[in-house]
Amino acid sequence: MENWCEKYPEFSAYLNFCAYSPLEIGLVLVGTIFWALAYGIIILESGKKQFVEMPAAAAAANIAWEFVWGFLFVTDLGLVFVWGLRIWFFLDIFIVYRLFKYGFKQVNTPFLVQNFKFLLAISILAWGILFYFFIQEGYDTSMGATSAYIITPPMSFLYLVLFSFVHNAKLFSYQTAWYKMIGSGFMLIFVFLHYPKLHFLQTLALISLWLDVWYIYIFHKQKDKKCSNNS
Repeated sequence: MENWCEKYPEFSAYLNFCAYSPLEIGLVLVGTIFWALAYGIIILESGKKQFVEMPAAAAAANIAWEFVWGFLFVTDLGLVFVWGLRIWFFLDIFIVYRLFKYGFKQVNTPFLVQNFKFLLAISILAWGILFYFFIQEGYDTSMGATSAYIITPPMSFLYLVLFSFVHNAKLFSYQTAWYKMIGSGFMLIFVFLHYPKLHFLQTLALISLWLDVWYIYIFHKQKDKKCSNNS
């Protein structure tokens, strides 16, 4: 870390090699790219299918985290990641917009269907407030890893719940499942390298990856079942 910081001081504002090794920066960057690819597919597919595969509760927490870390606080990873988070937030706006249009299809309880938009808006606001105070009061890491991993395992679990509830694999993207899992894998390695003593964070990262792998397994079984029924 020290050599890169001294060797390329002009880059430290953009990629913080003073606090993170080149390998750690690379792991976060690649993991983020795979998650962004998953988001891109969700946006494209939600328009075609008029169904959003990202669980609404997870999307509410997600966009709140991106707003708080993109605009109210600054990650110490460098300007590349600061602006990356802001771009990611605007990508998430498309997902949330589609949820306001089609998100009621994720539920079947009359109360939830009728009040879906209001509950989604309240959830985003509530998560934003919680994240703000969580970070301000010093519970998060300097890059936002702990608050991010408070969201990630529940999101992965809710994917499993929604997939089982909907009973229609066509509404979900197998490619998104893989991109999400690969992104989680890169981030898991980063967490163990950069935060060797933060066992709570490591556990959350492991749970997230395990749930993503399980989701791919269930998705694959569903695809195999469909193929055997068609043959």
